[in-house]
Amino acid sequence: MNNKEIAKLFSELADLMELQNENPFKIKSYRNAHVSLRKIDTPLNTLSQTEMEVLPGVGKAIAEKITQIVSTGKMPTLEKYRAIVPEGVREMLKVHGLGPKKIDVIWRKLGIESPGELLYACDENRLVELPGFGTKTQEDVKSKLAFYFNASGKYLYPKVSETLQTILDELNEKYPRLNIQFTGELRRKCQIIEKIELVCNDVPDLLNILAQLGDVAENYEGNLILSREDFDEIIIIPASEDSFGTVLFETTGPSEFVEKFRSHYQVPKNIADESAVFEAAQLDYFPPVLRDNDFEVDNFLKDKKSIQLIEYKDIKGIVHNHSTWSDGIHTLHEMSEHVKSNGFEYFVISDHSKSAFYANGLSEERVRAQWNEIESLNKDYIDFKIYKSIESDILSDGSLDYPDEVLAGFDLVIASVHSNLNMDIDKAMKRLIAAVENPFTRILGHPTGRLLLARKGYPVDHARLIDACAANNVAIELNANPLRLDIDWSWIPYAMQKSVLIAINPDAHNKSGIFDIRFGINAAQKGGLTADACLNSMSRSRFEHWLHNK
Repeated sequence: MNNKEIAKLFSELADLMELQNENPFKIKSYRNAHVSLRKIDTPLNTLSQTEMEVLPGVGKAIAEKITQIVSTGKMPTLEKYRAIVPEGVREMLKVHGLGPKKIDVIWRKLGIESPGELLYACDENRLVELPGFGTKTQEDVKSKLAFYFNASGKYLYPKVSETLQTILDELNEKYPRLNIQFTGELRRKCQIIEKIELVCNDVPDLLNILAQLGDVAENYEGNLILSREDFDEIIIIPASEDSFGTVLFETTGPSEFVEKFRSHYQVPKNIADESAVFEAAQLDYFPPVLRDNDFEVDNFLKDKKSIQLIEYKDIKGIVHNHSTWSDGIHTLHEMSEHVKSNGFEYFVISDHSKSAFYANGLSEERVRAQWNEIESLNKDYIDFKIYKSIESDILSDGSLDYPDEVLAGFDLVIASVHSNLNMDIDKAMKRLIAAVENPFTRILGHPTGRLLLARKGYPVDHARLIDACAANNVAIELNANPLRLDIDWSWIPYAMQKSVLIAINPDAHNKSGIFDIRFGINAAQKGGLTADACLNSMSRSRFEHWLHNK
C-alpha cells in the first residue's frame, strides 16, 4: 500500500467518525494526517514506527495505526467504524462534494442509505425541507450524483441517450453527409448501458469530425475510441455507405438474436439500409427494442410477423402523480392543467398516504379536503377529468393504511411498498399478495421496490404475483421513473398471457415529470406490450368502465 492509499484511509476514518459525532479534535488530527501523509516522498512501509512519529502531522497514535496498516493491511479502528456505518452510506461519502455533515442529515432524517436512493429522493423533492438544504442545494446534490454515476462506467439509458442524441443532432446538422446512429445496447434501449457504441459512415476527415464528440479520439482495432468528461468511452464503428445497414444490423445485437437470425436466414454483406436485411428474408421489420426479448424473437422467426408495439401516441391518461398535497412541486391545479394542455383525456392524482410521513402523506382529513378540490376543479372541465387516487403504503402485514370507508371513496387505489424493504421472498410475497387481494387495490405499484444502479429490490416470485393480480383484476404498474422501470420488462410477456393490464405510470412529482412516461414506453416495448394490454391507453370512457367493474 503506497502513501496516498494509506493517507486515504485516514480521510475515510475522519468522515466515518464525523458521521458518528465523535471527538472533533481526533477527527481533525486524522484529516491533518491525510494531508501530511500524501506529501511524504519516503515510502511509509520502509520507516520504523519511531521514524514515523516525528513526521509532520503524525505523532505516536497515528504512527501506531500506520504500523498496523503496513503489517496487516488493515486499521482496526477504521474497521470498527466501517462495521457501524452501512455500506451504502459509506458509498455516499465517495460522491465528490457531499461531505459528512450533509450525509449525516440525509441518513438520519430520511433513512437514505445509498447514492441511488438519494438521487431518487432528489427527484421526489425530499431534500428541500431538510435543515440547511432547500431547492438550490437539492439541485446541487443531484448534479453531483449525476457526475458520480457517469464516472462509474454504467449509465441509465434515459440519461445517456438524451445527451448523446443532442450531440448527434448537432453533428448531423453541421455535416449533412454524416450518418451516425446508436447501435448496441443504446439502439436496443437497454435500461442500463455498459457499452456506448455508435455506427458512422466513412466520410472525409472522419477522425476530425468525430473528435468533436470528445477530448481524445484514437484508433483501436478498426474502431474509433472517444473519451469525454461525461462518458468513459464511446466506440465509433465505421461503415461504408454500401454496408451501413449490414453493420448496423450486426452491431445492434444482441449476439443471441443475430445468431438465431443467421440460423434461419442469410444476412447480405452489403446492404445500405438495415430494413433491407429483413426484406431480403421476406420478413416484417423487427424493431431493435424487441431483440432482447427471447419470447418475441422466437414468435417472430416462427410466424414471420412482428407485433404492433405500444407507442407514446397511444397513451390517453396520466396515472400516478403527486402534487403539493404531499411531496410534489406543483399544485393539483397546475398538474392537471399541464396534463390537459398536452392532449391527454384524464389525470389520476395519487399523492402519498398517511404512513408516508417523510413525504407529507395525507391524513384522512386532508384526503377529504383534496377530494373537495378535485370535485371543484372537475366542474370546469368538459372533455377532461381528474380522478381521486392515493398511493397507499402496503404495511408490514400487507394491509393498506386507511380504513375501508376511506379507501372506498377513491376512484382507484395504487398499493406500493415504501418501508421495511429488507424482506426475504416469503415475507415479501405474503405482504404483496395480501395487498393485491385487498378489494380496494386496483394497481400494484413498482412491485419490487428496485432502484436501478442503486438498490436491487426485495425478492419477488413474479409468476405467482402476476397470477394473483390476474385472479383479483389488479393491474401492475410499470413505473416509468428511469431509476425504477419496475415491473421489469422481461415479465411483461407473462403478464400479457395472463391478461393482466400494465399501467405505464410516470410517478410524476412535477409538471415535466409526466413525460417520464416515454421511458416507461421504451421498457414496455422491450417486453412486447401492445396498446390493448396497457391500462392508460384506454379512452376515458373505457377507463371509467374498468374502474367500476372490478
